[in-house]
This record gives sequence, C-alpha cells and structure tokens, in this order.
Amino acid sequence: MIPRMQKQSIQDKLKSNKLVFVQGPRKVGKRKLIESVLIELKEMFVSMDCSDKVTRKRLNEDYTLLNNTPGFVVLHEAQYLKNLAQLVDAVLMGKINATVIVCCSFRPKVDPELLEALRVEGLEINLFAPSFYESAQHFGLPEEDRLLEERLIYGNYPDVLADLDNAETTLNEIIKDAIFTNLSGEERINKGDKLMRMLQLLAFNIGQTISYNDIAERCGLDNETVERYIHLLEDAFILYRIPSYHNGHRYELKKSNVVYFADNGVRNVLIRNFNSTFLRNDMNELWRNYVISDRMKWLKMNGIQKEVFFWKTHTNQQMDFLEIGEDRTVAYKTDWEKRKTVKFPKRFSDAYPNIKTSVINRSTYWKFLTQKN
Repeated sequence: MIPRMQKQSIQDKLKSNKLVFVQGPRKVGKRKLIESVLIELKEMFVSMDCSDKVTRKRLNEDYTLLNNTPGFVVLHEAQYLKNLAQLVDAVLMGKINATVIVCCSFRPKVDPELLEALRVEGLEINLFAPSFYESAQHFGLPEEDRLLEERLIYGNYPDVLADLDNAETTLNEIIKDAIFTNLSGEERINKGDKLMRMLQLLAFNIGQTISYNDIAERCGLDNETVERYIHLLEDAFILYRIPSYHNGHRYELKKSNVVYFADNGVRNVLIRNFNSTFLRNDMNELWRNYVISDRMKWLKMNGIQKEVFFWKTHTNQQMDFLEIGEDRTVAYKTDWEKRKTVKFPKRFSDAYPNIKTSVINRSTYWKFLTQKN
C-alpha cells in the first residue's frame, strides 16, 4: 500500500486533540489508514459504521453513549448522522470523554462555519486517492514517471491499481456505489439512469464549458436537477467544478464553469475507453484532467488556500487553470506534448500583463503537482 502523507498529521492531531475530522471519497483507504494509526499508537478503539441503520438510530437518539466506549471512537460514514454538528460540538466542549475520529465520504450538511473552524484549527484532514507526490515518494520519481500513462488511463484508486485486469469492474462499482448508495445522507437519486447519462456527457467534455440547459435537454432532466446533481457529485468528491475568471474585459466568459473528474479512471470507465495512449485521440483532455485534479488534491491535502479558475473568451482563446494566492497569480496552459511550443492567448496577455504564465507538460508537471506556494 502506498504510504499516505496524511498519516503523520492524523497521528499528531490525535495526540493533542479530542476530535479529528477526515473526509474524502469512498474506496481511497480512509478506514485502513485510520486503523493503522490507532494500532501504531497502541490505542483501544471502537469503529462504528453510521451507514448502518441500527447504529445510526442509536447515535441520533443519544450520542452520549460514546462515553461508554474505550478511549477512541471512529465514526465511519458520519455524514448520515442528523445530529453530527451537535455531536462534534459536544466533543469539542468536552462533553464526550472519548477521542472521536469523524470520517465522511460526502461533505456533511452542517454549519459551514463549523467546518471552517475545524479547518482553521487544523482538525480537518482531506484524504483522496494517492497523489502523484505520494506515489513518487513510494516508487521513486523515475518509476512514477514511467507509470504516468498507466495513471492517465486507470487513475489512482488503490483497489484499481492492485488489480488492473479487473479495473473496469472495480471502477463501475465505485461509481454505482457513490450514485445509488452514498451520494448523500439525505437525498435519494430517483433518476439514476439519467444521472449516469449526465456523467457520461461530462466525461466526453472534460475541460469544456458546461451548459446546464444543453445537458438537461440531452439527458431528459431540467436545469435545476442537472445543477443539483453536479453539486452532489462535487460533495461526493467525484467532480471538481471550476468557475471562469473575468474582470470586465471584452469577450471574456463570465458565469461559466468547467468540470473535471477527481480520478481519470472514473472518467475513462464512463466513456468505456481503456485504450493505450498511442491509440487515443483525447490525450490533451486526459492530461488536463490528470494534472488539474491532482493539483486540486494537493492543495486540499496540504490546506493551501488558493482560488482556482479557468479563463476563456467567446472566440475560444483559453487558459486552462489559474491559481490566485496571497502573493501571486499564475495562469497555466496544459499540453501533453513535451517539445511543442505553446502560444499563450494574446487577449489574456494584453488584459493581464502582470499575471505569470506557464505550461504544464511532461517536462514540467512534477513541479506543478508538488509546489506549495
């Protein structure tokens, strides 16, 4: 198993705090990581699965029963708890004796201010499928670079990488599990077939501006449902939605969004294409999805606060990714080819002469995926 960089963070937080909040998609190793941390700390613990109706009912009726457990309690799939916010408050206020690890595979419906407070205190840990950095640390940079094309095709889910022969089956199970079982603790998806069709459309158009109206017409949904589904998929850590950057200049797109998948393998199973890279005509799309989604993971895993955008005009001039931090803004173009000379849009350079521009290709990507500034 690839060692996770969050392991030390979880260990350190548990030594001095009564609560740690871990969130990230299903099937990325949250349960194994947490249990390995507690075993190494030689702590007694109890795991409770809140997706189980009986467990959920007991905790919703009286979460103080946690006082009857050993020193550590792990609440898996805690997004299902209706009283999660009150439970977290009780732990932080010292009303619960146990140290509690709250584990969510869907962003819980609690007060955003509470989640922000956990983040500020460093108690929020984001865990995703292994990042480029983690894989490179484990295999070595030359080997991970050699495996790059495999990552573009199959993604990074641990169960997928452990058995590539059954990658398609595993990825289909991950999607169905998320959509039909765990997409939300409260909302049920009653149009699963149309949601799958919507996901396939998004998969064929990664990095392209999305039209809720167009998707709705092609999938037999209404605009509001399409937008709601996309938000739910974001909350389930399946999609990243990136807004357009604009500052009043002529021809700039304003209220637009592009969508990327958090994992390339999920994207490829949706379009039913696991062909090798030399047989594909979508390498730029695959590359863009890989580097942008991995960069998004890196920012969240390291608690780096940056605003992210894309920039595009009505005449299809585009910068693929903008990062805006406190000290600098950088705009990126992505390109799969190593030696190709990439031209930046003149309209962008004229409108934003002070924004640094850069290219993400196979010669430069490792720095982009690991830089902390």
